[in-house]
Amino acid sequence: MNLYLKEIKKVFARQGKTGGTFCALDTTTLTLTGGKLIEITGRSGSGKSTLLQIAGGLLRPSEGRVILDDTELYTLEDGALSRLRNRHIGVIPQGHTALRSLTVLENVTLPARLYDPLTDATERAKELLAMVGIEELADEEPMQLSGGELRRMAIARALMQKPDVLLADEPTGDLDDENTAKILKLLRQFADAGTAVLLVTHEGAAAAYADAVYTMSAGVRAGIKDGGEGVRRYQKA
Repeated sequence: MNLYLKEIKKVFARQGKTGGTFCALDTTTLTLTGGKLIEITGRSGSGKSTLLQIAGGLLRPSEGRVILDDTELYTLEDGALSRLRNRHIGVIPQGHTALRSLTVLENVTLPARLYDPLTDATERAKELLAMVGIEELADEEPMQLSGGELRRMAIARALMQKPDVLLADEPTGDLDDENTAKILKLLRQFADAGTAVLLVTHEGAAAAYADAVYTMSAGVRAGIKDGGEGVRRYQKA
């Protein structure tokens, strides 16, 4: 599957006495293609996470369209959009989003059980926990995990449904060098298997795993611009 972001823009209302608005993401077009890993880098505040949330059906754009193959995400009702996300889009959020009342294993199986509580996803979840290197923590509660372990649990959960599109927001932020390399290799493997992967990161080593790297401009909050307008793009040989 391919995900198309067409001329999306996001404007927020300012809170406080002054009021007004600010543009978090200016007019941006991007295509995520199955089998490719695209990296987006840039300074904090440049709109990278806003772009990822819009791509994942989590934040409605002020302007523009987001299309998964021939389905336009933001024309769907909330229930239909939630089901589409659950089936086709995996999101690795920047923060820690574990449900404390569930074990690590139960957190990972949650996407599979969300719409079909009788689904037995245990073996799939154990395989994913092994892939990210925390299989021994399956029965622990999230509060017992370190920040890096929680991040790896979130990665396993995002991969639970074998998504067609994987959106990763700083997935190696809490990881040491060894586990950073392991996760980047894992994302590359899923891209090679046909998943469209979008990686938002400050991690310098990530470029070696990407098919293309785009830099978002923090100065003008312009997002990704077309070729001649300032985007630096690096293509693998």
